[in-house]
Amino acid sequence: MSQIKRTTKKKEILNLATIKCEKCTHCCEYGSGIVLSEEIKEIAKKHGTTEKEFKIKYLEPHIKFNTKHYRFKTIKKNNMPYGKCIFLKDNGCKIHDIKPLHCRVGTCNEHGEDINIWFAINHFVNKYDPESIRQWNTYIKLGNKTIAQSELKDLVSDEEKLKEILDYKILR
Repeated sequence: MSQIKRTTKKKEILNLATIKCEKCTHCCEYGSGIVLSEEIKEIAKKHGTTEKEFKIKYLEPHIKFNTKHYRFKTIKKNNMPYGKCIFLKDNGCKIHDIKPLHCRVGTCNEHGEDINIWFAINHFVNKYDPESIRQWNTYIKLGNKTIAQSELKDLVSDEEKLKEILDYKILR
């Protein structure tokens, strides 16, 4: 069983993400990373632009579990649904020194899947948003993998409230 759980500290996740990472850029060739709101300002500043200009030029909205973040735009070829990250250049990541958490923990090592679930449960699933909880419930019911402490009862401990959320009696 994985050692990663919902409450695993970011520092430990970062350590696990670097195990056996060969910096092959495979993850950047076929997609891009999520940028959290608090990361946009620093990246824009280092890039010499305003947050608004940075969002327009380099980011696109990404909604998952009823939570909106942004991700870097991708350069697509031949009408493919995927493409390489806009910041991936011949010599690697153009913003490597300030890349967002999602890019730092994205990995294809043995912890990669669990780290991606950790990221989703901590940055996309909002335990205070009933629709986010319902969408996470659907994810679980479809048989998708979870990590420890990411079950519905871990997010909404009040059983009656959880039932009302799942029965659409609580909408907001």
